[in-house]
Amino acid sequence: MMTPFIVDLVLVINREMRFTFDLVTMAISEKEFVGAAPISAKEIQRGCVATTLMVVASTVFASVRTKASWADLTNWNPTHLVTDFRTRSGSVTTKKGIKYVEVALEEGADTEVEASTKISRGKENRTYRNLIYQHALLVAVVIVALVVLPAAVVALRCVCSPLVAYVGMNATLNELFGHALQPTPSDATFTKMKGGKPWVEAFIHPTEEHELFGDGSLYRRTTGFRGDLAFDVDVSKDNPPNVLVIGVESFRFQDSRYLVGEEDPSNLFKGVNMTITPNFDRWAKRGVALRNLWSSTPTSRSLESLLFAQVPYDSTLRTGITGGRKKTKLSGLPQLFKAKGYDNFFTTGCLTRFENWNVFLPAHGYDVVLESKEMVRIAENRLGITHDQWFGDEQRGFKWGVHDDINLRLLGDMLVEKTKLQKVRVASGESKKPLFVTHYTISSHAPFKARPKWYSKADKPDFSALYEGEKNAKDIKNYLEMRYFTDLHLGKFMDRMEKEGILNDTIVVIVGDHGQAPEADVTNTHEESVTRVAGAIIAEGRLGNAAGLVLQDAVEQYDILNTLADITGLPKGGFVQNGIGRSLKRKVRFGERVVFSNDPSRKMSIVRGHRRLRYDQVTASMMLHDTENDHAMTNDLFPGLSAEEQAEWEYWRDHGRRVTAYYTKRWDENCLLAVNCTTGN
Repeated sequence: MMTPFIVDLVLVINREMRFTFDLVTMAISEKEFVGAAPISAKEIQRGCVATTLMVVASTVFASVRTKASWADLTNWNPTHLVTDFRTRSGSVTTKKGIKYVEVALEEGADTEVEASTKISRGKENRTYRNLIYQHALLVAVVIVALVVLPAAVVALRCVCSPLVAYVGMNATLNELFGHALQPTPSDATFTKMKGGKPWVEAFIHPTEEHELFGDGSLYRRTTGFRGDLAFDVDVSKDNPPNVLVIGVESFRFQDSRYLVGEEDPSNLFKGVNMTITPNFDRWAKRGVALRNLWSSTPTSRSLESLLFAQVPYDSTLRTGITGGRKKTKLSGLPQLFKAKGYDNFFTTGCLTRFENWNVFLPAHGYDVVLESKEMVRIAENRLGITHDQWFGDEQRGFKWGVHDDINLRLLGDMLVEKTKLQKVRVASGESKKPLFVTHYTISSHAPFKARPKWYSKADKPDFSALYEGEKNAKDIKNYLEMRYFTDLHLGKFMDRMEKEGILNDTIVVIVGDHGQAPEADVTNTHEESVTRVAGAIIAEGRLGNAAGLVLQDAVEQYDILNTLADITGLPKGGFVQNGIGRSLKRKVRFGERVVFSNDPSRKMSIVRGHRRLRYDQVTASMMLHDTENDHAMTNDLFPGLSAEEQAEWEYWRDHGRRVTAYYTKRWDENCLLAVNCTTGN
């Protein structure tokens, strides 16, 4: 009985989450990965303490129950009170064990037998009436307990502030009553913009030329892009470049000294002149660096943004990808490049069984999906790695998959082979069949302990200045070492691609899938560390004077779709999509546009220029921080704003709530590529 309450308590303490039955469902469906989940020692300790307290409390109660009848919970029933009351009120007076019944006999009355019969019938009638009253009272008590009281509680919840309602909510009862006890999200109804334009135009950047299929939907056809250029990429229609998008696990902005800058206003490097990612920095300097890039977390939500330009599905337990969504129609990067005649590949060192990626990816535009299982087979055949080296002493693999030294090497092998075939086809007069490849790394996955044996023994840079004296020094050290490990092999991969001549024929986009905060006691509480990620666009030999450009304005992963569409060109007739990204190739005024970056387990956020507003779907609470000078979010700027400035941020907050609700509804009702949800897909 106490278990759900204790679980809720532990979740609140460790993750600031509330218990739901969906959490149990998720744990069962993803039980294979529970052992690899990033659970800190302190979280385990808190869970053990809570479990111990529950066992002690249960033991004490059981002991009392054996000796005290009042502790019998079966007697703690309001219907029994009614039964006991009716029984006491209808009892017959007795004296010395003898029952006395007074019978009045008048002249002409019936005989004693007849009188006795009438008395018996009267008792039966009274007993019958008492039973009716008793059952009526029982029904009334049940109605009050199951209908009136819950209705009163819901009414009380409605008049309370959302914050009070959340604090006082019994999570278990909330599940039993269909989430009626929790505050309801804000209204997601959209209205026309000023000037009578459809509301969706507020989320489609003016640099995109498009045709809406309906006023109430982001479903549209993109026909081109306009505006001055921030940078240009030299691309030939006759020889379209290959495109490679690399999602680097847990790669946060603050790990790159090049992105942070020499001034380091938040002192992220603690006065030390070093970087964690020398190879990324080296290549970002040769491309276009995205130093104000934001994401949503975790990886599956990042995938929704990066591939399909959406604000991800808003849930702490599910994503849009969960279950595979085989019948859901989507249009994003895979569909764009498929329409342009590309071959689409998805490669990763991790297991794609997680959240049914193995179902989702082939169903939504990828011709070939290579995951850790295939990586193991190929590595054993080509690299001479024996089967026992994966999880034996050599530790070439771990719970989440195949380490990045191997998966990036195999990615390089594939690109070398495929580009050779392209040259053969072109030489024989055939179509080039360019490649669109998406690759996700995995080694830097929390809790950052797993690593190959050779790397454990290898010399590493001294990162002690960044973790000594910190509360979670060991976790930070592990993270930094694995961040460096992945960067080391990312650098080797890029150097190899340059040497093989592949980079001159390939546009590479490198982004962190999300960030990470090993410094935090409670997961994800360091919000900027978790959602601000590193990014760069590398187009070797194609950028001209734009090589080395650093984009300062806020951008999001969902901007990559329109950016690559603008760089490589649209297919004939345009491209169907429902995203909210813009082309980074086009010049915009700094701080004019907002981006939406959400972490459902924490807060939603809006970033505009170098300011970040945190909020949620329900409460009125808002906080505003300077992302450059206040990385730790210690100084709330919102109270110091003028009324007009506060109103403007509230306006964008409402937009953030509504567009998030829009995508969640469209995923739930399977109508992302539809004018309205009544027609479906």
